[in-house]
Amino acid sequence: MTDLYSPQSIPFDPDAPVSVDLTPDWFANTSFYPPRAGVVIEPLVNGQAAFGAVNDAIDQARHSVDIITWGFDPAMRLKRPGGLRVGELLAIKGRQGIKVRALVWRNVLATAVENTLPGAGLGGSGGTALGSGMLSGDAAENQVFLLDQRRSKNLKAIRLLHQDLLQARHYQSINSRSYDPVFVASANKRLRALEAENAEINRLADQAEQAQGYNKLSGSGGTLQDPWGQIYTRDWFKQVKNEDMRNVEFRTRDFTYGTHLIMNEGQSRLVRGRVNILINLLNADGISDLSIGQMILLTQFASHHQKMVLVDYGTPQAIGFVMGHNLHRNYWDTDAHLFDDRKAGRDLGFGPWQDISMKVSGPVLTDLGQNFSQAWDLEKPWCCCWFPEASLEVERHALPTPKVATVNAHSVAQVCRTQPQDDETSILELYRKAIGNATDYVYMENQYFRYPDFARRLKETASRRASREVPDDLYLFVVTNTPDSRTASATTYAMLQSLGQEQLMPQVQRDLSQSLRDYQDSLEQLQSHTRLNSPLELLAKQHIIEGLEEKIQALREQGITPEVEARMRDRQPEHIAHLAEDMSKDDAKPYELSDIPGLKVVIATLNTSDPAPGSPQPKPLPDACEASLGAPTLKARYKHIYVHSKLLLVDDVYTLLSSANINIRSLHSDSELGIAQPNPVLAKSLKEKLWGMHAGEVKLTSEGNYELWNEQMNRNWRAQIAGHPLTSHLTRFWDVTTPYSPHFTVD
Repeated sequence: MTDLYSPQSIPFDPDAPVSVDLTPDWFANTSFYPPRAGVVIEPLVNGQAAFGAVNDAIDQARHSVDIITWGFDPAMRLKRPGGLRVGELLAIKGRQGIKVRALVWRNVLATAVENTLPGAGLGGSGGTALGSGMLSGDAAENQVFLLDQRRSKNLKAIRLLHQDLLQARHYQSINSRSYDPVFVASANKRLRALEAENAEINRLADQAEQAQGYNKLSGSGGTLQDPWGQIYTRDWFKQVKNEDMRNVEFRTRDFTYGTHLIMNEGQSRLVRGRVNILINLLNADGISDLSIGQMILLTQFASHHQKMVLVDYGTPQAIGFVMGHNLHRNYWDTDAHLFDDRKAGRDLGFGPWQDISMKVSGPVLTDLGQNFSQAWDLEKPWCCCWFPEASLEVERHALPTPKVATVNAHSVAQVCRTQPQDDETSILELYRKAIGNATDYVYMENQYFRYPDFARRLKETASRRASREVPDDLYLFVVTNTPDSRTASATTYAMLQSLGQEQLMPQVQRDLSQSLRDYQDSLEQLQSHTRLNSPLELLAKQHIIEGLEEKIQALREQGITPEVEARMRDRQPEHIAHLAEDMSKDDAKPYELSDIPGLKVVIATLNTSDPAPGSPQPKPLPDACEASLGAPTLKARYKHIYVHSKLLLVDDVYTLLSSANINIRSLHSDSELGIAQPNPVLAKSLKEKLWGMHAGEVKLTSEGNYELWNEQMNRNWRAQIAGHPLTSHLTRFWDVTTPYSPHFTVD
């Protein structure tokens, strides 16, 4: 494990008439960009705020618009429901004489898994992911909306029929002549037909939704609910490809395999490729348990995952954005995270979406500008490669440094990256330093939670505090997603186990318990086999026994204690989903979390409900009405809020927002971009904003918030069992679907 600090002695005379202030080092030594003073950072939480700010900045652009992103959908609307498509907005700026450049990652193999450029077609010619784009295509009939309209119409008719039948039963009970048995029979027949039709519509909708979604073949930028957008995206890419869109340039990028030297006005730059990524993974600290096969996968599918927008660089009104959001329609959401937000216009499979970006101004725009111009120059057409005057980096280097945006004492910020092309891993360095500097709390809001080295460092930080007899605990607050992947459980489980939270993945523990029993049975059979063996057979038998004992010991070290083994015995995979129902009103739980001396850990996911969190439970109908109508018991519905954020907060002091997930890929093999600032005002205000959204309120101390989060999660656990609305969005991490796999995805 790399030691970021070395012991230092600072001589100090306590009797001298001077004071000494010591501050932790919050900045990366390995970053290509230095800390810069005079920087203003404005958080943009969720798509409505982030995309709205980007839309306004582009709309007000007077000189240039530079975009780097992982995924791009020209048909998405940054402002909803009635804003311009982003492709339209860029085309308008181009016609106004403003230079627009967009750079997006694209890998042919990865496109078969998730299409990040819907409508681009082959070579950007416009079309489907695999289509030629030569034909214009037609918008298919929008079955999604037609079915939904039909369902809504049926529901209205069902409500009216229920009212008529209730009235008819009243007439029957008082022997009124108004009672019409023929009408009642006809109404009941019609009611059954409408309910059957709606059940089939729901089945078709569920089937369609399961085929869509994040990391599905449809991609996260699809246009299922906007068939006319399908035509628009194809035509947009065709126009750009044919140079029919004035002042708008679009390029894609990927990693090369080898390393090559770039010369630019006498300056040289060594640009590394996939082979160098593999070498770095082989030598990286903290991931020694990675197999060579996994490293090759990471190398082959390394992506350019940066997201940034830079407007009017080199002018006094220049503004930049360091983003977690991709320019995809399904990333748009509001802070309310509604169960069913029609205004959001997301495709099936995409529910509420939690994400964060930053608006920045000041001297760090120099670094964002260089990051963009170097990447842009690498992908210039081959015919321009030998002409230095075509270099955007040279052009930008001649522009003045962006003005200082503030003289605030807490205005120093640093742009950080994971950039394999330059051997830079400064985001990883900043995470490690921030964890080591923590004295009160660490907050991680991230799409993934899959880097066990961070858990080890957190425990080391807590251990050092305990050895110095620091009285207060260190707190770790985490908001993430459950893996929901057959190949992504091992690293998440290792992370949770290191933090004493492994029982929150019972399906994994069931699988490991089954493996343990299989090894124990095999060992018992070998040891009970007393037939005389030859020396060679005895040697082979002993070798097998030792191998089984090692595997059993490894599983014990993975948290499969005799208690866990007994609890999981005879449980089938389908039984695990019902473990939560064992939690009764006396607060019994189907898990036991281990205490770590000096470290308090709480790991959460986000969910929403219909009725919305905080709503009172709908009052049921009187028993007589329910019995006469055959009405089902009213229960709330629940939907997962997908966490796409990549945020680190420490001690109400430090903020790091980047495009990097907490996993090996983002911290070692993908290109990523972030910005960090030790600013108490920024860190505290962002914490209060986010925790207020998630938990409904924020306590004054970390201890108080730790108790509040556990209380809220337990309350929401019981609410879901009872079918009541949630009290807040905060729910406990609880993965009952992901089986154990020693492998991981390239996500």
